[in-house]
Amino acid sequence: MRISEKLHNDITVLTISGKMMIDAKSTDLHNYVKELIAKNQTNIVIDLGKVTWLASVGLGAILASYTSVKNAGGDLKLARSTRKIRSVLIFTQLIKILEDYDTVQEAIESF
Repeated sequence: MRISEKLHNDITVLTISGKMMIDAKSTDLHNYVKELIAKNQTNIVIDLGKVTWLASVGLGAILASYTSVKNAGGDLKLARSTRKIRSVLIFTQLIKILEDYDTVQEAIESF
């Protein structure tokens, strides 16, 4: 799993690529988000368009990141979820908590 970051005004877009599986790298996302919060970057979009596999640990990292951002007074939104990822969000009913947009631009404009 790799994370790249771009700043769009006051919104940070994190693009995740690769597999979010059971390994130390999947928890890197939450640590990365906590570092952003420490720098007062609390409006975050996670672009999942390049994620090839999402295991429960990856889903947990997204949810933990969401909770940390909300507790800091910000918001976290998802973008470009693949069909498989979106079906997991629907099945787990996390789609009711995590806003998921078809494009990164739509997610940015929703702030």
